[in-house]
Amino acid sequence: MKKKILYKSLLFLLIIVCINVIYSYTFFSSDLKKNSPCAYQCQLLPAGIDVVYFGESSNTAFAKDDSTRKSISGLVQFFNPEIKIATIDTFAVHAGIYKHWTFQFKENKPKALVVTMNLRSFDAAWINSTLETPLLKSIRLVQTPVYGFNRLALALKMPDEKTEKEREQDMLQTWIDDELSFPYPFRYKNVRQWDDAMANGEAKPIGTEFTNEQIILGCHYIKGFAFNIRESNPRIKDFDEIVEWGNENKVKIYFNLLAENIKEAEYLVGKELVYLMRQNRDYLVNRYTKMGAVVIDNMELLEPENFIDRNWTTEHYNDKGRIAIAKNIVKQLSIKK
Repeated sequence: MKKKILYKSLLFLLIIVCINVIYSYTFFSSDLKKNSPCAYQCQLLPAGIDVVYFGESSNTAFAKDDSTRKSISGLVQFFNPEIKIATIDTFAVHAGIYKHWTFQFKENKPKALVVTMNLRSFDAAWINSTLETPLLKSIRLVQTPVYGFNRLALALKMPDEKTEKEREQDMLQTWIDDELSFPYPFRYKNVRQWDDAMANGEAKPIGTEFTNEQIILGCHYIKGFAFNIRESNPRIKDFDEIVEWGNENKVKIYFNLLAENIKEAEYLVGKELVYLMRQNRDYLVNRYTKMGAVVIDNMELLEPENFIDRNWTTEHYNDKGRIAIAKNIVKQLSIKK
């Protein structure tokens, strides 16, 4: 009986291996192009590319009266024409998706990889976003080396292990459970308390009078930036894996830490929020510099007038903002021809 079970198990395993091999050499490439176009671009990266830029909406957003509609990566290419840059981007992505793109570089790898690092992507709202289901679906075909199993999981609509309701509950619970850490006493223990106080007009900086729109925006700032990055944050593991891949494959990793509207954050919420933003920035710069990456720190580079879509805490910039960030990237890129 034991031999029969062993033989059947081995036969089943052999069938799985055969199916995976057949799928990998037949339909996988066309399925990848259809379902995971960004991962597909990485697999088919042309030879001779010096830099690959991974981005999200910050790369391509522009104001209608901009003097140029070039993306940040397009401007990096413009200011540094002697190097060849390939851009791979789409909306709302984060390091959990970027790392799977990174792993898809096969025969041709760039000399350097510039990866967008958005401070808000470490917050509970983004980590538990309802967009996670389509994002996970976009990399499902490459999540494991067993492509045949990945395709089956995609066909069975298994990209996400959580429902939207579960994600919302996790987000709300995180805003209660994660205590904010300051080097001095602070009257709000967590995001929930701080956000409620802001919404009720109790947390605004002394001497300010806000409209309802400003109060709502202040609440967005609190929910988007009031956190302490710790090693347990899932984005840390994602960025760690990207750096480790770069070290193993001799590809220099640059993290493009995006600009935030620091002055508006301080005006609407106060110096305590800015303290957290700067503390988190310092944590990321120190951690990844020690690991061998370069963190291009744009966090305080821009003025409030350089930001567009001002009713939300987006990292969308006008032409002057994109140009300033691109020049900062060019200044720190070191590519040997």
